[in-house]
Amino acid sequence: MTEKIAVFVDSCCDIPQEYVQKDGIFELPMQIIYKDENYLDRVNISSEQVYDSLDREIPKTSLPSGDSIERSLDEAYANGYRKIISISISSNLSGTFNFLKTFLENDGRFEYKTFDTKQVAVGAGLIAVVAKDLVDEGKSFEEVVDGVQKACDHTVTYFCIPTLAYLRAGGRIGLVSSVVGGVLKLAPIITCNEEGIYTAIAKARGMKRGQKIMREKIKDFVGSHQKYLLAVSHGNDEAAGGKMLASLEENGLHGQKEFFGIVGPALGVHTGPGLVGVACTLLD
Repeated sequence: MTEKIAVFVDSCCDIPQEYVQKDGIFELPMQIIYKDENYLDRVNISSEQVYDSLDREIPKTSLPSGDSIERSLDEAYANGYRKIISISISSNLSGTFNFLKTFLENDGRFEYKTFDTKQVAVGAGLIAVVAKDLVDEGKSFEEVVDGVQKACDHTVTYFCIPTLAYLRAGGRIGLVSSVVGGVLKLAPIITCNEEGIYTAIAKARGMKRGQKIMREKIKDFVGSHQKYLLAVSHGNDEAAGGKMLASLEENGLHGQKEFFGIVGPALGVHTGPGLVGVACTLLD
C-alpha cells in the first residue's frame, strides 16, 4: 500500500504553481507586512501587487504564523497523512526552518523529516518538486528522504539583479559586497554558499551579460549529466526571464522538467524588480 506522505513547503521556496495545486502539498505563506495592512504571501497578495507598490513602500516580511502552521498540520492529519517531508529555504536567510521544526517536534502525530535546503526561491522549489514526484511514484518514506537529501546536495541557484538596494533594505545582503551596482551599472551574480548565505560570485556589466554568465555556470554544473530539472524566474520582467530560458535551451540545456514564473511576493520584497534567476537540480 502506498504511504500517504505530505510535503510541506514555505512560500519562499517558490514551488511551481502547478505543484502548489497538487494534493498533499501544503504551502505555508510568509507574512508581508505594510504599515497599514498585513498580507499572506501568494494568498491575498500577488507578486505584481508587491512590485507595483515598491516605489511607495518596501514592506517587511515575517515567518508563517503559528496559526497557519497548526491549521495545515490539522488539515494534513484530517486527510489521512501521517508522514511529512518539510522543505524550507536556507535557515541562514529565514527562521522558517527552525520554526516549523519546533511545531513538528511538539505535535507528536507525524513521522517527519525536515530539510534545510541551503537554497532560496526556485532552487528550494525544485527540491520540493523532487519530493512530490517521489511521493507520487509510490516511493517509501525512507526512499523519499534519501531522494530529497540527494536533491539538496545537487542543486544550485543563481540570480542576477540590477540593484542591491532591496537586499540591503531587508537585511539580506549576506556576503554580497555593498559597492556593486549603482552608477557602475554592475549587476551581481548571487548564489547561496554551502552555508546557505548569499554570496556574489561575479559582477556583470549589465543584466544581459549577467544572463550569459549564469547560463555558463549552469552548463558547467550540468556537465555530462542527462537528467536534471531547470527553473527560471523573473522579477516582474517576463521578457527578460523568457530570454534566459531560451538561452539555456539554445545552448543544449533541456531539463526533464522545466519551470518558468515570476518571483513570489515575499522574495520580491527583498530582491526588487528586474531580477532574473535560474536553478538546476541534478537527478542522475
